[in-house]
Amino acid sequence: MYFLGLRQALKTICRIGYTISLICILCHVGAAHGQDGETNASSRSQEHYKLGLRHAQKGDYESAEREYRKAIELDANNIYPHDGLGFIYALQNRLGEAEKEFFKVLQIDPSYAPAHYKLGKLFFIRQEYDEAFDSYQKAIAANPKYFPAHHGLGIIYMQTQERAKAAEHFKAVIDLNPNYGPSRYRLGTIYLEEGAYSQAIEELRQAAKLVANEPSIHFVLGNAYMAIGKLAEAAEAFHKTLQLEPNWAEVHDKLGLVYTDQSLALLGAVMADQDKLAAAVEEHRRAVELAPENGWFQHNLGMAYERQRQYDKAAEQFVKALAVNPDMAYTRYRLGMIYSRDKKYQEAIEQYQYAIRLEPDRSVFHYALGSAYAKIGSEEEAIGKFKKAIELDYYTAEAHFGLANAYLKQGKREEGAKEMEIFKKLREGNIADMEQRVVLVPDNPKYHGELAAHYTQQGRYIKAINEYKLAIGLDPHNLEYRRLLKDAYIKAGRYREAEEQQEIIQSLDAKRQQTPTP
Repeated sequence: MYFLGLRQALKTICRIGYTISLICILCHVGAAHGQDGETNASSRSQEHYKLGLRHAQKGDYESAEREYRKAIELDANNIYPHDGLGFIYALQNRLGEAEKEFFKVLQIDPSYAPAHYKLGKLFFIRQEYDEAFDSYQKAIAANPKYFPAHHGLGIIYMQTQERAKAAEHFKAVIDLNPNYGPSRYRLGTIYLEEGAYSQAIEELRQAAKLVANEPSIHFVLGNAYMAIGKLAEAAEAFHKTLQLEPNWAEVHDKLGLVYTDQSLALLGAVMADQDKLAAAVEEHRRAVELAPENGWFQHNLGMAYERQRQYDKAAEQFVKALAVNPDMAYTRYRLGMIYSRDKKYQEAIEQYQYAIRLEPDRSVFHYALGSAYAKIGSEEEAIGKFKKAIELDYYTAEAHFGLANAYLKQGKREEGAKEMEIFKKLREGNIADMEQRVVLVPDNPKYHGELAAHYTQQGRYIKAINEYKLAIGLDPHNLEYRRLLKDAYIKAGRYREAEEQQEIIQSLDAKRQQTPTP
């Protein structure tokens, strides 16, 4: 399964696949047609071929076809007009006719690598992947330096999730032609999936320079920057994406998340940057406008409103999200929190109970339900839920605090004092000192990780997320940081990004198990 957060970008490979396929062919028209002087075709045949080529370059396919056919009539063994016919047929989606012409080329010259490659491209477009694979291999056998065939094999290996083999072929392309942007793009996506962020960013930056007008490259680059907490760079990449494709809903949603992270990363949760939050609301609103059927976009807009303390709008948005997908547990939890704030405790209890049915192992859901029970005086039910929250996650400090107060209300002073002591210990730690330490020694991943852990204990999940990203940027193969980041994403309700981290963890873990122990 592909990353959820990146899935749209990686699926976009399919969206741009045909375009890049044609670019590949166009880029090699010269390779296919640049050997006029070496052919044995008659001069008249060659003149008609050249006329056809000029017409094709202008997009006048009808005239190009006429000239190519005249060239073939004069010299049936001239491979270039056959190749030219196949090319313009492919551009017009006349794939069957294109296939016949490329086969004719190979009947005349079986060692002509571009024809093998173009046949492979046709097979790939028709989703005949085994045939495409064979054709690309034949192209490489005919000419090991014919880099488009290596790129084609890399794409097929990506589809079969054989990323190591795909990377080998994309690297082969870059060795042969360092300026071929599509292979750098694909190699960058592989590095990103594997959590090799520095390498991913380097390849994607190069790809963005070489293929500047392809929005998907900038989008994936933005995701790479976002993964290591480089928020300004991520925002810039997403802005570039939207300049090229203004109606891409997921990019608006991602940019909204970046603005949210920036608003809290810069000033802290208590003093959030309201301009950034307003910008986040606008981006999430645009995402919802473009894709109203996406429940997570609806949810993220609700979260943005909630951070602005526009609670009525937030609740309205959460209701809309649940209308799209009733089984969004975290959305129900957030809606319950707003109901609790408005003292609508029964409605809150219903939402918390629903959330727990969906995800019974979420400590914070049980804590919230316990708090609602406590508000209506149901102390036994509250105690039961606080205990369950602590059972699931001992470090849920608020659950210890709630349990302490519930015990004290029942006159159980000893039990209450014990739980209050645990709460205070969990809250200990001089955050200011830790924050100063990471400023003084910013390249120590341990310091970022420890600060993130304390932010998590305080419920400052976005701050924790940013610190874990910085730790991972410095130590990308540390699985523990990634697991903690995944947990922070879950606690912040950012499930898609949590699943992305889980897939990276699984990939790194599988690699680690495959590596022989010295």
